[in-house]
Amino acid sequence: MTEVRETCTDDIVARARKFCTDHLQPIAKELDKNSRFPVELLELMAQEGFLGMNYPVSYGGGGYPSVATHQAVKEFAKVSAGVALTFHVHWMAIDVLLQFGTDAQKQKYLPDLIQGRKIAAYTISEAQAGSDAAGICSVATPAEGGWLLNGAKFFCTNGGLADIYIVAFKTDAEAGAKGIGLFIIEKGAAGFRIGEPEEKMGCRSSQTTSLVFHDCLVPSDHLLGNGRDGFKMAMFGLTGGRLGMAAIGLGIAEAALKAAAAYANRRSAFGKPLSALYAVQEKLADMHVKIEAAKLLVDDTAQKRDSGKDYSVDTSIAKLFVTEAANEVCHKALQIFGGHGYMKYNEVERLARDARLMDIGVGASEVLKMVVGTTVAKRYG
Repeated sequence: MTEVRETCTDDIVARARKFCTDHLQPIAKELDKNSRFPVELLELMAQEGFLGMNYPVSYGGGGYPSVATHQAVKEFAKVSAGVALTFHVHWMAIDVLLQFGTDAQKQKYLPDLIQGRKIAAYTISEAQAGSDAAGICSVATPAEGGWLLNGAKFFCTNGGLADIYIVAFKTDAEAGAKGIGLFIIEKGAAGFRIGEPEEKMGCRSSQTTSLVFHDCLVPSDHLLGNGRDGFKMAMFGLTGGRLGMAAIGLGIAEAALKAAAAYANRRSAFGKPLSALYAVQEKLADMHVKIEAAKLLVDDTAQKRDSGKDYSVDTSIAKLFVTEAANEVCHKALQIFGGHGYMKYNEVERLARDARLMDIGVGASEVLKMVVGTTVAKRYG
């Protein structure tokens, strides 16, 4: 899918880890408390190449393979899952532009996005249409010089932060999933308003808003594809997004295990360290085994992404497994901390809140089980 570097790729992971230690870790609690994305770090993130590390060198990207780049995102998720989420939604929009954009659209938008000069958002959801993407009601109607957009979107990750928005609209109300178009909308367009940031349970350093369109006129060349194949494009974007969510969930889980094990070693009960108690050892063992299995699954799926083959079912499997692992690991970590884990001054409290999004975002677990279950049924049919 991307031009992949032939050289050693460990450096991008090490650079991500150092960046997080030096710049993100000191402010992580404040970002969570104030629901704030660290815009002051964006320029430095761009200079480090983090916003386009897995994209073609020809557009100014890093050209790193997906295994390395998703391991780098995992490092960000260990410290601030919301910042990692910002990256991966930015990448969802890039995936769609890279796969379906015209040459002119790619040349206009991809260099700025991949090199981090601009941020992208990608949104389908509406008040009545989340998992049912084909049920959107926002409409695009042909107009002189382009398309007239009307409607509202909910849960737009990177809303307000982004400069470029990839948004789904109905182009044919009677055609269901075959009557959806994806449009490129630039921040500041007349008739396009961005709502106030939402107060969320977790991943609070990621900015989420509503989007409102009232007679927003966009040129014809801002349409991706033919105006009827947007559902297919949207699903392609979600495929990469699910792998990103799996990497984020894995980072959350690793951070929770590290915190719980360290606490179990230094906290004593019944005259010995917690880590000497079988009940705690059992939890640590279960957590570690789940994480090790999740690592293999995420890395394998990332390799399939780079192969250019269809990996949509693989991402659903990876996200399902990592979601369950991350929530279980965070639950056990909080249990090891006991009452202290319930307090905001301990990191596991935030990690448990952040992990909860894994079950919902970029494909609810219930929907992914339908995808995987249908695939299994056909395979043995």
